[in-house]
Amino acid sequence: MTSARRQSGLTLVEMAITMLIFAILVAAAAPSFTGFLANTQIRSASDSLRNGLRVAQMEAIKRNRPVELVLTDSAPTSSTVTALATGRNWVIRTARIGGGFDLLQGFAGASQVPRVTLSADRSIFAFDAFGRLTADSAGNAAPAADLAVAITDSDSKGRPLRVVVRTGGSSISCDPNATAGTPFACS
Repeated sequence: MTSARRQSGLTLVEMAITMLIFAILVAAAAPSFTGFLANTQIRSASDSLRNGLRVAQMEAIKRNRPVELVLTDSAPTSSTVTALATGRNWVIRTARIGGGFDLLQGFAGASQVPRVTLSADRSIFAFDAFGRLTADSAGNAAPAADLAVAITDSDSKGRPLRVVVRTGGSSISCDPNATAGTPFACS
């Protein structure tokens, strides 16, 4: 009478094959994941900027006086920041009656999305009491046309976006590479 030995567990060869298959799957998925991560960071920066623009616009209407969203690379903890059209942080401020500014809100975008870069037509977006774009504290006149902020990632793995601020104060996010006439095109 022969007894059959029952085998349990994995052999070393089976384990090696499983690990090889897993490594191949991870290597195949890595580029897609990098692009997904870049797109998520670009979208987050776009949404954050649009939310900031809406807050500045609503504060101007609520306070019945001009309010500015200022792009900067300075720490967003003070109303006196250096305005920079490529700034990844922003502050919302309003002018004091006696001079200077009051800080209403700040956002540290640089620490949130380090690979994202911004390039804006202006570094200061000022809203009047009606919520429209107006002249700013840096001496720029009220814009006659829409203003844009290009948002990309530093290694070009994600899809670029553009935030367009209309002269009436509204803003949209669009894809600068989309074909004209499509829903996400910047037209």
